[in-house]
Amino acid sequence: MKISILTVATVLVLGLGAQAQAVDEPENVIKYRQSVMKAIGGHTGAIVGVVKGEVSYVDHVAAHARGINEMSKLLAGLFPEGTSQFEFPNTRALPEIWDDFSKFEAAAKALEVESAKMVEVAASGDLGAIGGQLQNLGKACGSCHKSFRQKK
Repeated sequence: MKISILTVATVLVLGLGAQAQAVDEPENVIKYRQSVMKAIGGHTGAIVGVVKGEVSYVDHVAAHARGINEMSKLLAGLFPEGTSQFEFPNTRALPEIWDDFSKFEAAAKALEVESAKMVEVAASGDLGAIGGQLQNLGKACGSCHKSFRQKK
């Protein structure tokens, strides 16, 4: 039995097309979005541990700051229409995100700006400066959560 390259290519393309459609299912978007948020939280928690003196990995802070900054660039795109808590109970994303998306984008941009500053400050290794910028980063996270995320 001989299979042509064209047949194999067609099957692959059709299979990838079906897979790409499944990726955008709202439930999958929500899971992905939550994973990104957990990654940001994990990086932030690691920096907090260093600033509090619980661990001595000051040289790791820059890597965590870069992780937060890279993830922050993705945030606005992780909230397509149809993925709020009223459509799906497994998310705390409030409809205010979509009611005033420009305000939400501005809040996401604030995290991007503050995390970029954290990348710069982290390079210094100065724990006092890192702690100060960590507060600014926390305010950026908190302002978005306060306006756009349902409390537990």
